[in-house]
Amino acid sequence: MKRIIYLLPILLVAQCIFLSTVSCSEDMGDLGESTRPMTDGITIKAKTFNVNTYTGYRDSVYVRTGYPLVGNITDPDFGQVTAGYLAQFYTSSKMGLDVVNAYDSTTFSILRTSAPKEFGYDWSDYHYKSWDSIVGNSIDSMTVRIYYRTYYGDSLTPMQLSVYRLNPKVDFETLPESEFYSNNDFANLYNEDNLIGRKGFTSANRELSDSIRELSDYLPYIEVKLTDDLKDKFYRLCVEAAIARDKSNPHHSEFTDIFTDQKAMREKFLSGVCVKPTFGDGVMIKVYYTAIYFFYSSYHRYDVDGTLLRNSADDGDSTYVVDHVKYMAVTPDVIQMSGYKMVDDNQENRMNNQDTCFITSPQGYYTLIDLPVGEIINTMEDDPLRVPGDSSYFLNASNFYLQAYKPKGSLLSYTPTPTVLMVEKDAMTSFFENGSLPDGSTSCYAKYVCDSVPSSNYPTADGIYYYNFGNINSVIVGLAKKHGWSKEGLNKIPKNLTVPMAIIPVDATTNSQGGVLSVSNYILPTATKLKKGYGKQSLQVLYSVEGTGEKTK
Repeated sequence: MKRIIYLLPILLVAQCIFLSTVSCSEDMGDLGESTRPMTDGITIKAKTFNVNTYTGYRDSVYVRTGYPLVGNITDPDFGQVTAGYLAQFYTSSKMGLDVVNAYDSTTFSILRTSAPKEFGYDWSDYHYKSWDSIVGNSIDSMTVRIYYRTYYGDSLTPMQLSVYRLNPKVDFETLPESEFYSNNDFANLYNEDNLIGRKGFTSANRELSDSIRELSDYLPYIEVKLTDDLKDKFYRLCVEAAIARDKSNPHHSEFTDIFTDQKAMREKFLSGVCVKPTFGDGVMIKVYYTAIYFFYSSYHRYDVDGTLLRNSADDGDSTYVVDHVKYMAVTPDVIQMSGYKMVDDNQENRMNNQDTCFITSPQGYYTLIDLPVGEIINTMEDDPLRVPGDSSYFLNASNFYLQAYKPKGSLLSYTPTPTVLMVEKDAMTSFFENGSLPDGSTSCYAKYVCDSVPSSNYPTADGIYYYNFGNINSVIVGLAKKHGWSKEGLNKIPKNLTVPMAIIPVDATTNSQGGVLSVSNYILPTATKLKKGYGKQSLQVLYSVEGTGEKTK
C-alpha cells in the first residue's frame, strides 16, 4: 500500500530549507548593549559553554485545542497511541429549517397546515400558511461530518469510527482545567450505550466519489450517518422553535426555541458527541472541524411577492421541490476535548538511554537542558581584564541551537517535531493552562531546520539538523534576575547555578509579521532524537569587558 504523509515538515526536511528564525527577543539592557564602539579598554571575547541534556516525560499533556486527533497508530519504537475527542455544537437564533426564497421569519416556511397533527396537537387555530412545507414532513437524513486536512499513516488502511452521544448535562465551559489533559478517558462525560453512528473509512477518502474529490474547494471528510430517532427528534424541535418564535401565535409561549437556549438545545436534542476509533491501526487524523448536517427537501409554490411559481415543464404543476442542506458546526475557536491512550513498553529503557534523549508527540517525551546561567554571568564578572567595581561587562550574543539526528527509521521518527518551546521546567503546566506566549525572558521557541553542510559529530546524517533558538541573551538575563542576580547591586549568583529548561513540541500560530498569536502542545505523531549528556550540546557566547586588568586611580 502506498504511504502518504501530508505534513509540511517533511517538505522542509526534504528540501533542507534553512529558516533563520530568531525567536528570542534581544533584551540586554542590564548586561550592556549588543554592539559597542571599538574604543580603548574594550575587549571582545568568545566562549563556548557546555550544557547537559537528558530526557523527561509527562504522562499527560494539556490539550485544550481546536484541532483534536482521532485514530490509532502503533510505532515499533515509541509504542501505541489511540486518540479520540469530544465536541459540542453551538448554534444561533437564526438556526431552523427553511427553503429557497423563504422570507416568512415567523414560520420558517416549515409547515404544511395539516402536518403537525402527527405530533398529537390540534393545529387548526395556529394560522400557518400552506404554500411551503417540508417534503414528507421529515428530515431525509442527519450525519456527522469530520473534516480534516492532515493525517499521518497509511492512506489505504481500513479504519472505523464510532460516534456517541454526550451526557445531557455536559458543558465544556464549566469544566475545570484538569479535565483538558490527554489522559482523560471521558468516563463521566459519555456512555458507550449511547451509540448514534458508526462508519468505516480510509484516510485517502476513497469512499467519496471522484466528482466530489475533484472539486476545487474539496476538503476530505468522514461522514457518519446518525440514527433515525435523532433526526426525527430534531425535526420536532424545529417545529416547536418555529411556533415559539411566532409572537403573533397565541400558543407561542407553550413551546421552546432551543436555538436561542444552548442549555435547552443540549438537554432536549444533543449535548455533543464523543468520536473514538473502534477498528484499525495505522492512521491518525488531525480534525479540522466537526459538523452535524441535515438533509431535507421542501415544496415551494409562491414567490415572496405572491407570484405562483411554475416548474420547468410548465405543465400546470405549481409545486417545486427544492433540496436543502443545513448544519451546526464546531469550529477551531470552540472548545473541544481530546484524549489519548499511550502504551510504551520500552519507556524505562528510553528514559535511561545513555546516548540519546527524545522529543515526541503526542507521547509525553521531552528534552531537558541545564542552562548554565551562573557560569555565564560569573565568567564575565570574573574576567581578568575587568577591574571589579570599576568597569563593566556586556553580553553581546548567546547563540543557541540544539543538534538533532536526521529523521529515519520508524514511523514516528521519520517525522521530526517542527517547532519546540523552551520554557522553565517548573512552568510547563502553567504556561499552557494560562494561555501564555513566549516572552523572550523565561521562554522562547525555535523551528526545526537543516543545513546542507555535513557534520563529523553526526556521521550518519547527510547534514546538520537542529532547532535554531537564535540569540537567547534575554533569556539568560531574565533567568539570572529571577534567581537573584543584580548587576547594579553587585548581587552575585552561584557559578554552578543551572536552570532546567524543558524543550517541548508545540504548535505556534504566527501573524504575517512573525508575531506569535498562540502556542499549544503539538499533537500530531512526531519524534526527534538528540545527543544526550554533558557537553553533547553547547551554547556560544560573545561578550565584551571594559578594562585593562589594572586598578585605576
